[in-house]
Amino acid sequence: MTMHPLLEAVHRSFRHRTLAALLMIAASLPATFAVAAPWAEVGDRGLRSDIELLAAHQLVDGPITTWPIPVGYFAALRDRANLSDQPEHVRLAAARVLARLDGPTGLRPAAELRLATEPNLIRDFGAAARDEVDLRAGLNYDSDRFAAQLRVGALTGLDGDGYRFALDGSYASALLGNWQLYGGTIDKWYGPGHSSSLILSNNARPFPKIGITRNSPGAFETKWLSWLGTWQLDFYVGILEEDARVESNTGVGSLRFSFMPVTGLEVAITRFVQFCGGGNNCNPLEAAFAINNTDSDRNNSNDQATIEFKYVRRFQNLAVSPYVQFLNDDTGPFTHSYTSYLGGLHAAAPWGSNGALWELTAEYTDSRATLDWFTFGKRLPGFAYNNDEYVDGFRYRGRTLGFSLDSDSVLFSLTGALTDSAGRQYRLGYHNAQISTQELAAIQATGSFRRNVVSAQPVQVNQVEGGIRLPWNRLLFDLSVRWQDQQPFPDAGAKLNVEAGVQLHF
Repeated sequence: MTMHPLLEAVHRSFRHRTLAALLMIAASLPATFAVAAPWAEVGDRGLRSDIELLAAHQLVDGPITTWPIPVGYFAALRDRANLSDQPEHVRLAAARVLARLDGPTGLRPAAELRLATEPNLIRDFGAAARDEVDLRAGLNYDSDRFAAQLRVGALTGLDGDGYRFALDGSYASALLGNWQLYGGTIDKWYGPGHSSSLILSNNARPFPKIGITRNSPGAFETKWLSWLGTWQLDFYVGILEEDARVESNTGVGSLRFSFMPVTGLEVAITRFVQFCGGGNNCNPLEAAFAINNTDSDRNNSNDQATIEFKYVRRFQNLAVSPYVQFLNDDTGPFTHSYTSYLGGLHAAAPWGSNGALWELTAEYTDSRATLDWFTFGKRLPGFAYNNDEYVDGFRYRGRTLGFSLDSDSVLFSLTGALTDSAGRQYRLGYHNAQISTQELAAIQATGSFRRNVVSAQPVQVNQVEGGIRLPWNRLLFDLSVRWQDQQPFPDAGAKLNVEAGVQLHF
């Protein structure tokens, strides 16, 4: 969609003057140094690598598969005694995490710009452009108990076509005891996967939500529940307010509980529900407690649930972490579960003696739902992310809320990264994607609600990616180069894709 030239000029002038005013206000206010962020945000691969390493060395004690991760998790890093006997690569990782979370409080500006020849097909944990131009600028405010972030942005093509206004990344949060209340358009990532999450990822743009989570994951003191170990709870409700939806203003709610009953083992359970919207009966309370949903016992909601396991074992300085995620889609919890699968193995260790760190991840994701757990002979085409009553499915603004390749797709990823002592990260990756199937394509051609929004025809894609991440003062640069041998239907042929980004934080 293009804007009228006069409206575009007025809009551009308003944006420039607003940003200039915000910067002048921020520059005029004093700042003090303390905790300057309420959480570790989704989108920074390097930050996640450091946190996973610190968790393997038991310096971050608590579940780490629910993102953002609140700042209370990292209190132990501020006690130098906890780091005194740690190897150099662990101490440097702790310093990098604190550098991202600590800094000036008060009001200060921030900005981010990402440019891409086209958005990446395979969207992993890292931040990536959602259009050819992805620009955000605004202000951060932080104090001991309150934090807020305003991001005014735009997504558009390199030629200015298809301009879309965005407030992605804007939020407010407040601490009440150990509970953190939050609201805004916040990116979330649920799950142990690095390349994918089946239930909730940063593939789609963030939708407006309000929620509550724990700031510090301390264990229950009562003997009846202390066996759960450290635990985290994240609950929110939101709205998919997209105009193009058939069920306009669909409500969503999620409850995620994760705990660590033994050292190194994290177990997580998530329930994600769509309710109301369009012509559907609107009873949020019924949706919250209607766990069973089968052909013979239908409810008025659209449900997903995951069960996840992640285990970390350290062999001296080598940390190894196998993990799995099972997604059940709109069913009873034990029979007719319509299950999709994710599994992976992550390993990390020092490179040399100067504090460098290497890591390697192999991951497999399969959204070809099976009737029940592990009944691979009983595939159900188009059951993942689709629903006959909520025909938009678990999607927002054209993208799936979970797996970036949508329903009936398979992704194998092998990625490696090296982080040097200066915090520069170099990465290589190979991805093999099988998007959709012949069975789903035949169903989709009839106009059915069951579909794959990435490609209407099955296609196999091989992608090779190289990238570098460079921190410099308050700037963070990122460059990725990707070669892909095939494109989703109706495009075809090999293509080279380049993406560059820069973030500015004070």
